[in-house]
Amino acid sequence: MLLSSMHVIPRSQHEEESSLLRRKIEEESSLLRRKIEELNRNTVLLIAEAGRLIQGSKQLSDRLKSFENPARSGNPPRAFTHNQPGYFTR
Repeated sequence: MLLSSMHVIPRSQHEEESSLLRRKIEEESSLLRRKIEELNRNTVLLIAEAGRLIQGSKQLSDRLKSFENPARSGNPPRAFTHNQPGYFTR
């Protein structure tokens, strides 16, 4: 028997409570591990997507720069011309 505060707890009850607490801790730990693994997977996906977005942004920036300063690119953008009334072509 164990003494607790002002009353006596039988050893078997104490062992049962300890066992229940250990199981609960193990279940919560397992859940947390699964959540951490999920977060890690999502982080990897987000980093990969960010890389793709950065690359696309750089490509768009380069294209815009070529329109702003055609002398650098060597290929000036084609001007819009009037072939038919109301229509523009490149």
